[in-house]
Amino acid sequence: MKSFKKYIAEAYESGPNGGYGLPSDSTGRVATDDLHRFSEDAEVLQRLNAFIGGVADREFISVGAALEQLGRKVEQVGIEFDTILDEGSEDTGTADLPLSQFGGRFGKDIDGNDLDDDFISKDGPELKLHVEWEKQPNNMFKVVANIQ
Repeated sequence: MKSFKKYIAEAYESGPNGGYGLPSDSTGRVATDDLHRFSEDAEVLQRLNAFIGGVADREFISVGAALEQLGRKVEQVGIEFDTILDEGSEDTGTADLPLSQFGGRFGKDIDGNDLDDDFISKDGPELKLHVEWEKQPNNMFKVVANIQ
């Protein structure tokens, strides 16, 4: 009888999708195994933006609803942003939302200096979630978001 550990090793490590750890029923998905390194690597940032781009495939009742769903999606790689947006009654608009990863960093470093940052800009440039929305003729909103 196979142990659970051996089953997982066979099913995920040598999976059919190039070893990304995805089961065979998940063709076409973006692997999330290294998406947490998006601030260090431009290729990973491009893959993360493709992952986020799945939000643009649908229409939403409000921009807030789109941000809530996007927030749940990016929580898988530790990214957080404020999902409450003061959109008002604007039919079109844009917003740049600050990001944090793993809750940010707080406290003191080895030298005794205060730390209070988003955990992202310590490894690279300061990144923001750029969100654009437009009201469609059917009164739904099309929302496009990416990290810049």
